[in-house]
Amino acid sequence: MRHLITPFRTRRVTVALAALIGLATFIPAQKLPDAPGTDKLHHVIACAALVLSMSFAKPHQLWKYAVCGIMVGIFIELAQPFVDRGREVGDVLADAYGIALGCAVGVGLRNDRVNYTVN
Repeated sequence: MRHLITPFRTRRVTVALAALIGLATFIPAQKLPDAPGTDKLHHVIACAALVLSMSFAKPHQLWKYAVCGIMVGIFIELAQPFVDRGREVGDVLADAYGIALGCAVGVGLRNDRVNYTVN
């Protein structure tokens, strides 16, 4: 039986999402495409997606993902003025909420013992 969700695969997904989020957050404000929803909702979704897979695969290291995610959110907010983007405390709070949501969903799925295997 082969597992579809392994720590190695989830690590690759997390790194890819982090790179995508990093690139998207440093696009100048004038070049941003219009997207439905609010800026805060985008922060929540991005951060929840970022920690979801790792919190599912390795829930015993949850605090590491939460701390790293919040630190990345703070770094992004501090660096955004260099690319003509605004710096907001509300964005960091939205990041933290997204991280908490992603961790909760990942651990919840893990605790439901969803069987992600292929024969």
